[in-house]
Amino acid sequence: MKKLIIMIIAGASLFCASGCSTVLNTTTQDVEIKSEPSNAKLMVDGKKYGTTPQVVNIERGSNHIIKLELDGYDTYETQLTRKISTWFWFNAFNGIVPGMVIDMFTGSMYNLLPEVVEVELQPAKVETPAKKK
Repeated sequence: MKKLIIMIIAGASLFCASGCSTVLNTTTQDVEIKSEPSNAKLMVDGKKYGTTPQVVNIERGSNHIIKLELDGYDTYETQLTRKISTWFWFNAFNGIVPGMVIDMFTGSMYNLLPEVVEVELQPAKVETPAKKK
């Protein structure tokens, strides 16, 4: 009976370690987005997400474009960039190839940076029409 319990614990441990980033990192990430002034329209990859401030949960597997718009202010646009997670390197250094493959296919091998986007929106410049002579 003791051997069976040890085998079950060992098997569960190997299963959890086989997709380390997938288990510990998940395939999505929360990114906090704030603006000053608040209530700017928030779009991620062209999809509307409401207004700032907000925490959005997005896929880790690719880069994302964040766009903020507010009447009377210049539009702000930035990119969230994916970087390889330290959990993925844990799999690599331990030789856990199945975990690395799982993490690559699910996108959980990445972290999105920056994790917090804080923006001070700039007032829009008002252009005066040129006078005709």
